[in-house]
Order: sequence, then structure tokens, then C-alpha cells
Amino acid sequence: MGFRHSGQGPVDWLHVLCGILFVLALAGGGCAPKVAGPGSGMQASDRQTACAPVTAQEYAPVPSPPREADFSAVFDYQDHRFGDMSQNAYFDVAEQEDEDMTQDGLESVEEVPSISDVVLAQYEDWQGVRYRAGGTDYRGVDCSGLVQAIFRDAFEVDLPRSSSEQARLGESVPKCDIRPGDLLYFIDRGRKHVGVAVNDRQFIHASRRKGVIISKFEGYWSKRLIRVRRILDEKDQDALMRKGG
Repeated sequence: MGFRHSGQGPVDWLHVLCGILFVLALAGGGCAPKVAGPGSGMQASDRQTACAPVTAQEYAPVPSPPREADFSAVFDYQDHRFGDMSQNAYFDVAEQEDEDMTQDGLESVEEVPSISDVVLAQYEDWQGVRYRAGGTDYRGVDCSGLVQAIFRDAFEVDLPRSSSEQARLGESVPKCDIRPGDLLYFIDRGRKHVGVAVNDRQFIHASRRKGVIISKFEGYWSKRLIRVRRILDEKDQDALMRKGG
């Protein structure tokens, strides 16, 4: 134990030690070492961690969890690509499908034949059949028998057998207004003769010399045309067009 030089008693070493430790603490960053007491279990590494300065990494923001995948775009089965299947897009696809189906339906409908086409089809059956007075079949046919057969087979209209009786049916039509299916009456070498108009320039008939043929109104026949009768009115023609002749 030491004594003061002035002789006033022993030196207070505890106060001196505390002062030295205080100075060391200020010089070391303001962190005083902790003294582990008996049984505290604190190791040297614990004491070092307790005095370690706080770094900026400890306050770094925690990263947010990954977002779930966005399945708003789904696979478009029509075009085989990703497309928007919102409500508006759904109706657009439905309308397009209806339009495509309608277009396909229109394309699949066969063209309805005209009256002229129906008469020409009958001519293909009768072409070249010889003329025979009173005949009604392919072994031979006369002019009124041919007209009767055409209207029966093509238009499902029953006409009288003779041309005189046929001429009283339907309505009279001006020569300048000939339509397909009209009956045309001629005076051929002093005899009555009848045919069926294919269009406004041609007609089908049973010629005495050539059999069933198609002739033009030019020249010989245009001068001998005396009457035009329309058996098929507009309603009948519309009905024939709807059912295809």
C-alpha cells in the first residue's frame, strides 16, 4: 500500500483504475468491454459480438416474395397463339364463328336454276327426237305433244293435248316481252305450230323436217310469230325458282 507524499494516507487505487478504464473506453469507440461474471457463460466471442458496431446491412429492406405467374393470357385454341379471353374478346370470337358458319352455309347452297336452264335441260332429253303427228314420247312427238311433256316434266303443270286448247290458257303477252317458258304460236306453211321460249331470242319446238330442235326468232320464224301466251305467272315462276324447277 502506498502513501501520499503529503502523508495524508494510502492512495485510492480503485478510483485511479476506473479513470484509466473510462479514458480507454472513450478512445475505443464508446463501447466498454463487459466483464462476465462467474457462471454467466459468456464466451470471448460473445463479448466481441456485443461490442461490434452496427452496420447498414442489418437495416436493409427484406425482399418481397416472388409474384405469382399471370395467367390472364390463355391459349387461344383457334389461332394457336396466346390471346385475350376477356368478355369482349369472347363475344368477338363467337361472332366470327357465326359469320364463318353462315358464310360456309351460303357457299354450300347450290345455285337455283332459272326457267331458261330448266327448258334447256328438257331440250337435252328431247334433242333429235323425230317428228310424229300425234306422238307424245321419245319414239316420236309433235309440237303440242312436246309442249305438254315439257310443262309436265319440268314445271308439273298439266296442259291440254292440242295446241288450240293450249292457246286459250294463260295470258296474252306482247311479242317484245317474251320470257323463258312462254308459249309461242306460229303459222308454218298454213298450219298452227307451237314452241316454248328458251329466252327472248330462241325457242324449242318439234320441227316437221328436223325433229326436236332449238331455233332463233331471226328470219323465218320472226315473221310467222302470231301470238305469245304466258302460262307461268310471276307467282308460279317464284315457286319454281324456290324449288329449283
